[in-house]
Amino acid sequence: MAISVSSSPFEAVASAFSHAGTSLLAIFEEFGRARAAKALYSELSVMSDSELAAMGLKRCDISHTVYARVYDVR
Repeated sequence: MAISVSSSPFEAVASAFSHAGTSLLAIFEEFGRARAAKALYSELSVMSDSELAAMGLKRCDISHTVYARVYDVR
């Protein structure tokens, strides 16, 4: 026995727009994270080694620290 589900063209279009909106929102969120990461990396990379040490960081830790902070990795 087959079950058929029919939907109106309006429902199909609404679903497509909903999915597109969700995808677009995800793109904007990632763009925002990338901008935040760039700003934080730029801020940390111009600091002296002693300034970084005062924050408990070494220069080689900058990339990992930026990623962890921007993407909330614990």
